[in-house]
Amino acid sequence: MNLLIQPLQPDMLRRELLYPTLDRLQIPRELRAAGFHTFRHSAGSFVNAQTGNLKLAQKLLGHSNLSTTADIYTHTSAEAERDAAVAVERAIYGDLFPIVPKTGNRNSQTATM
Repeated sequence: MNLLIQPLQPDMLRRELLYPTLDRLQIPRELRAAGFHTFRHSAGSFVNAQTGNLKLAQKLLGHSNLSTTADIYTHTSAEAERDAAVAVERAIYGDLFPIVPKTGNRNSQTATM
């Protein structure tokens, strides 16, 4: 049997593997924003968020300039942005406005007329 081995077509993995997987998981994909290159951005963001070491993210991604890693490849999460806003609030106001835990509606009786 003579098997002809050919290089993969550039978009084959994306079309045949990545996109169907994202679709099955119901993860939305935007045009030109859902390719394997996105994993590089995710890796840089994860390393930076978990270690706080942007230089380490730069090294792992193989960038010669730290600004490439910082400006293009690392992103913040909504949770991190909220935590930063709470930290600024606490720095300014201290405990003036304590954080109140979320509670359900305690008013179990409806007023009647």
